Amino acid sequence: MGEFDLAGTNIKFESSADLFSPKNLDRGSELLLKCLVNSEYKTALDWGCGWGAMALWLAKYRPDAKVTAIDSDIAAIKAANINKESNGLANLNIIASHGFSELEAEARFDLIVSNPPTHRGRDVVDGMIAQSRTRLNPNGRLVLVVEARIKPWVARQMKEVFGDYKILQRGPKHVVLLAQN
Repeated sequence: MGEFDLAGTNIKFESSADLFSPKNLDRGSELLLKCLVNSEYKTALDWGCGWGAMALWLAKYRPDAKVTAIDSDIAAIKAANINKESNGLANLNIIASHGFSELEAEARFDLIVSNPPTHRGRDVVDGMIAQSRTRLNPNGRLVLVVEARIKPWVARQMKEVFGDYKILQRGPKHVVLLAQN
């Protein structure tokens, strides 16, 4: 059992070696979450949740918000559900889904976050950005964290889909990008 604390919000978690960042909150996701301290949202989505790090924090940080977490990896969904229970998060809904395929067609969000699987290729990430726009509420935000070396093409896609983007934070190896509906 591991745990992390960010902005006074403590998260306990279990993970396994076959999941991304199994021993702790990864630096990229931590950088993204720090950008969301004091952020307002009533509905949020963690796309590609893994063991649930960002979704768990979003749900616990804003207990009045409804948070959804999706992942196509069944082992990730199982771990996220265990972590949801151990943190007592009734406001978190975890769904096994390839993209938005298992979400209700009318589901919309104030905030979509992801540490996207850039190792799966540009087409996957470009598709995530394009599909996210259709799932955001008016003024909804897409916040992504990526390795600094691939920021140019991710930023270009965000600008193409949303009309603009901005850099929220830079870390030693990561960049947090925001696009708004």
